[in-house]
Amino acid sequence: MSLAATTYQWYLSIHILAAVVWVGGAATIQLLVIRASRPNARLQLASLSSEIEWVGTRLYAPTSLILLIFGFLLVGKGDWDMEGWIVFALIVWLFSFVVGVGFLGPQSSKLSEDIERHGADSAQALARMRRLFLVSRVELVLLILVVLDMALKPGT
Repeated sequence: MSLAATTYQWYLSIHILAAVVWVGGAATIQLLVIRASRPNARLQLASLSSEIEWVGTRLYAPTSLILLIFGFLLVGKGDWDMEGWIVFALIVWLFSFVVGVGFLGPQSSKLSEDIERHGADSAQALARMRRLFLVSRVELVLLILVVLDMALKPGT
């Protein structure tokens, strides 16, 4: 048995690692938000929102690009066509990236501003927080479905 990994195995390893960071991070953020949303913990919400914005732009966005690049490299190495399970993953990736850059990032920033101006208990901050984290929960469910899609490869 050789310990040397093939190029395909390296691509797959990097692709899986990127997925773990991205999806695991999204799940962790959801748990932290639930904890910070409790009435006795709302003062921490401003700090948490700021941290989510920071980690989203510096870790999750680049990680999602690495995931995509190595996904394409895997498709090339695996000599696959654009099968349904790959197309589904690409659609969800595009949705997630656009929502992250176009909605989640900017709304996290606005949430921090709302909390600073009006307080964590303000109607404006709470409404923005609910919208923001509803969208991010939908995104998380879709990302989990992609993980299952990648593992099960329906139709192959």
